Amino acid sequence: MTPCCCRARLPPYPDLTRPVSEPNVVATAPTTPLWEDFIDIFFSPADVFRRRERGSWLVPLLIVSVIIGIIAFTSRGVLQPVMDAEFEKVADTMRKNPQITEDMIAKAHGFFEFTSTWGPIILTPISIMVVGLMTWLVAKMVDARQELNAAMVVAAYAYVPRVVQFIVNAVQGLVLSPDQLNGVVKLSFSPARFLDPATANAVVVQILNRFDLFTIWVTVLLAVGVYVTGRVSKQRAVVAGVLFWIIGAIPALLGALSQAAKA
Repeated sequence: MTPCCCRARLPPYPDLTRPVSEPNVVATAPTTPLWEDFIDIFFSPADVFRRRERGSWLVPLLIVSVIIGIIAFTSRGVLQPVMDAEFEKVADTMRKNPQITEDMIAKAHGFFEFTSTWGPIILTPISIMVVGLMTWLVAKMVDARQELNAAMVVAAYAYVPRVVQFIVNAVQGLVLSPDQLNGVVKLSFSPARFLDPATANAVVVQILNRFDLFTIWVTVLLAVGVYVTGRVSKQRAVVAGVLFWIIGAIPALLGALSQAAKA
């Protein structure tokens, strides 16, 4: 018989009444700096929308708006021929009304100068919010499960190419001669660039201008945003992109039709 002292000692039974302590391990998700979003949006936009889906849309909106406002304000001098040409078209339409005086046209010119200088600062955040709301509504039309906050995030980041557009426009204002800058469409990267805005049909100009490189770029980003945050198929995301492109054309087409009616 084996002596008791030689028996193998078993570990004591655990006290089941005491809580078992978990290992002190904290799982932290990798965080991406905000500034990387404005780089990744050019190369991997889906990743940006995926990680910022439930984040704040106000921060990117303010960043994009401030940058566009600064570029527009500092480049207003080199783009003055464009603004003058656009106002002359408005003034010519106003002069066809016998009740419009030159004093009224002069006041309109002052307002036009104010909006051309400060308009981008004021209108950019408004435009982003309108596009965000439109994104959310269009997403509903393709049965996406996109939340309004996610739609606003998508709109804010999808507006980043407009920053590039303002920079490119400023460069064009520096290198092109004033006689080449006889309309806003002369700055666009669309077939409308090759038309004379003074003689071409306004409706045709606006339709062709919708094929602008930056407009298509923004439209594609909105569609990618619906695909990622709305959990839809690629086919439905393409449909959403087409709807974005069509709905975005409506205001400009209505303005062109009104201009054609007054001509």
